[in-house]
Amino acid sequence: MQTLQDLSATFRIYGVCEPCQRVKAVDLAGLLEKEGKDYPVERIRMRLWCSQCRQRSRAMRIVYVGPEGRTATFRYAR
Repeated sequence: MQTLQDLSATFRIYGVCEPCQRVKAVDLAGLLEKEGKDYPVERIRMRLWCSQCRQRSRAMRIVYVGPEGRTATFRYAR
């Protein structure tokens, strides 16, 4: 099972609201601070909700962005 620590250095997690197509980066640093390094990535799915349309969604994308300090962008396309 992957943990927040496993992904935090080279990956970003994005929540995807399938009804309204909104995409938002998950605050991994905040989650690490609040939940700890051993928090399972899969449990993030249960916490996702859209602040725009107020619907829950379990859709998330894990995107490789490379080493810390590099800028990366992600655009969700259905």
